[in-house]
Amino acid sequence: MFVIKQATTADIPLINKLAWNVFPETYKNILSHEQIEYMMDWMYSIENLHKQMEEEGHIYYIAYEECEAAGYVSIRQEDTDLFHLEKIYVIPYYQKYHLGKQLFQQAIKGIKEIHPAPCRMELNVNRNNKALRFYEYMGMKKVDEGDFAIGNGYYMNDYICKSCYLNQHVVVIAIENNQSSQKEIINLIELFIKNLLEENAYGV
Repeated sequence: MFVIKQATTADIPLINKLAWNVFPETYKNILSHEQIEYMMDWMYSIENLHKQMEEEGHIYYIAYEECEAAGYVSIRQEDTDLFHLEKIYVIPYYQKYHLGKQLFQQAIKGIKEIHPAPCRMELNVNRNNKALRFYEYMGMKKVDEGDFAIGNGYYMNDYICKSCYLNQHVVVIAIENNQSSQKEIINLIELFIKNLLEENAYGV
């Protein structure tokens, strides 16, 4: 149903438009209107998107349903064996189609293409953002938290989540906590077995 393509600088106006459709809606009950406006300029102005892609190593992927853009994800290499999942957002209409899971998987695929050897992925998520549950379901583990100054007196009040090593025998982290249902754990075990078989078959 969805096709995910790597974005170029020509797609920056589209990323800006998508962000305006989803970011304020996501944070309207978490952040003040003033902070949302500030963060939209800080993260998604045309100028700053160019800087991210051309100078800071951000790689964006956009998901399309036919010709309609439905969501995006971005990654950035932070260190030799460490990548950061910078952003992942889905237009509200498409959230019921599990596009977030596909974008998350695209982030991992993109990292594997850049760095075939074992590495880790981490992300920050607002402590009041219900997306934390999704990240835990996808195998991320909450390891720390902090309040990060972003300028103009504003802070990002985040949890820091990390993956186990990518491209190795993946530990299903969600089993280690008590927040996953039996069905979710079974699904993760099945995914783990599938990934393990693929690793053995293709040597990744």
